[in-house]
Amino acid sequence: MPFKREIDAGDRISRLPDDIVVFILSRLPTKVAARTSLLSRRWRWVWTSLPRLDFDSSNVLRAIKNRSFGSLSISEFIDSEKVRFVSLVNRVVESYPLPAIDEFNVSFDLNRSHKHDIDKWVKFLFEKKAKRIGLDYSRAIDLHLPDYLYTLSPLSLGLPSCIPLTSLVLKSIKVGEKVLHNFISNSPFLEHLCVEGSPSLVHLRVAGPSLHLKYLEISGCPRLKRLKLVATNLLTLKYSGQHIKIPFKNVPNLTELSIRNDFDEDFTFKLKLQKILTFVPQLQKLALNINDEVDTVRSIAYPLMNQLRHMELRICADNVDSLLFLSSWIKACPSLHRFTLDFEWGCSILSRKIKKSRTSVHHSLKLVEITGFVGESVDTELCMFLIENAIELDKIVITPSVL
Repeated sequence: MPFKREIDAGDRISRLPDDIVVFILSRLPTKVAARTSLLSRRWRWVWTSLPRLDFDSSNVLRAIKNRSFGSLSISEFIDSEKVRFVSLVNRVVESYPLPAIDEFNVSFDLNRSHKHDIDKWVKFLFEKKAKRIGLDYSRAIDLHLPDYLYTLSPLSLGLPSCIPLTSLVLKSIKVGEKVLHNFISNSPFLEHLCVEGSPSLVHLRVAGPSLHLKYLEISGCPRLKRLKLVATNLLTLKYSGQHIKIPFKNVPNLTELSIRNDFDEDFTFKLKLQKILTFVPQLQKLALNINDEVDTVRSIAYPLMNQLRHMELRICADNVDSLLFLSSWIKACPSLHRFTLDFEWGCSILSRKIKKSRTSVHHSLKLVEITGFVGESVDTELCMFLIENAIELDKIVITPSVL
């Protein structure tokens, strides 16, 4: 849609062609882009015709704890912000002039009390054939109660038989297996799927002969019991939550794996981890939660992983433990370029001498990052080993723990 040119001689931005102006504004959050309507009459309605709409007011919630609200309570302030936020989104949706939209993101503390408005937005996205959708209704103050969340029921909203979706992100939304299955089966171009904080998801099947999915992330779904994967194009899998069985036989091209399990007493960590690593020798990035299972994983026969370039571990340990067993893990990854350790001190009062591991020269490791460093024997000896044996090391970043 051409915009009438009313250009001041010194206004170079307004001299730009319409498509370039739209491109620039589409890179901004929609709320920021809307402020450009004050620049001139030519700019007044440009922001309402952007192919990418990004309504993100999560920063308002993050700043709440450090602000005072006069006579308003925190809940009253949030409620007033919700009214303004929903009103803005509705105004744009109702007047949107383009026949299609590339991307639509909403990030704010919304819930089932906003069902009427959110349903309207979802219908709008179906009608405008949105390619990338992100709905994040996470709270910054406390967690949503399950019966507080918005429930996504696209079947009742007229889910099309073919959706041009390439990316779908759903956070703090009730979404079940049937709904996700319909999205997956009706979206032949879907490449990115993220579901976080859904208490309704129990079983999830991600499979199909024409599935193009390359990125799958599932986290914080407390009732999830099973994940079935048949995804030959999948490159990245991230899972965080309670232990579930994840089959790795049908993901032959997986190059990035992140497993952040909450382990229970029945979970045989050693056997499961060894099985996982055996199935995916082609990995280039691996992220694992070891937590306080150091004794269990110390004797794991870490398989040779020639292609692994980035290892990221989260470990809880103290001076009773030793992390020098990781030397054999690093040795088994000859192409390892980056090693990241998120260390949590176990608060033991035991003190001991620093141990020294056998020399094991590594020729590829260039970057080491350690957070939570406390300067005790358990983390100091690992740092010394890495500095002495990573002969190509360019940089080591140590972030101390704030106890």
